[in-house]
Amino acid sequence: MQRDFRAYLRTGVHDIDSAVAVGAHRGLAVYHYAYRANLMACLRDNFARTCAWLGDSEFDAAALRYIDGHPPTSWTISDFGVDFHETLAALYPADPEVEELAWLDWSLRRAFDGPDAVMQDPAGFPGIDWERATLGLAPTLTLRPIVSNCGAIYSALATGAAPPAAAMVAHASALAVWRKEFSPHFRTLSNTEYMTLIAARNGASFGEICSLVAGNAQAEEDAARVAGSYLAGWLSEHIVTGVLAGDTDRY
Repeated sequence: MQRDFRAYLRTGVHDIDSAVAVGAHRGLAVYHYAYRANLMACLRDNFARTCAWLGDSEFDAAALRYIDGHPPTSWTISDFGVDFHETLAALYPADPEVEELAWLDWSLRRAFDGPDAVMQDPAGFPGIDWERATLGLAPTLTLRPIVSNCGAIYSALATGAAPPAAAMVAHASALAVWRKEFSPHFRTLSNTEYMTLIAARNGASFGEICSLVAGNAQAEEDAARVAGSYLAGWLSEHIVTGVLAGDTDRY
């Protein structure tokens, strides 16, 4: 009976009728409606900027498509929508900003719920062998390449300003999403900065990161300056939470 009721909630099939008193059949429709309404409300909450960008009718149509094909499987409804951006990518193949905006919506929400970061005291930095040192990254950090101006669209929608028209980015770019203290943040990255953070996440030393930057710099001194500015920014923004010295086992 429980399986039949679950199937009815998802599909509207009436096999459950025989287990329910005739006078209570109207109540089944209430549950069937409430199932979708609650999941729709969850998607609207998790993807508020995407909904604002698409408009109510188009967002609701996409959400219903997702609800019908992706019944919740987690113990918490807050996990519902993890791959909604993939549904939007299939529905709007000519509008990549839609999928990227949804990914950004979701990643910021997950960053808010993610694990805390313990920041290393910079006083411990002197004496570090920077050639061999590796970087500890925020546990909530998420990275991905983008092709649209989704970041500018999101920022405008978040402040209530008129969003810019969707456009393709002129150069290879990426997004970083993370939480600093109690607030989720995002930032658009150049392709070089994105590649350096990917390398850091994969365990590259800071010396190797500098070499990676040098491959995209005009001169060696430019590479040192750029890599140093990256590190300073990552530390101030709490993207980097600590430095593992080349000759020690601690952050």
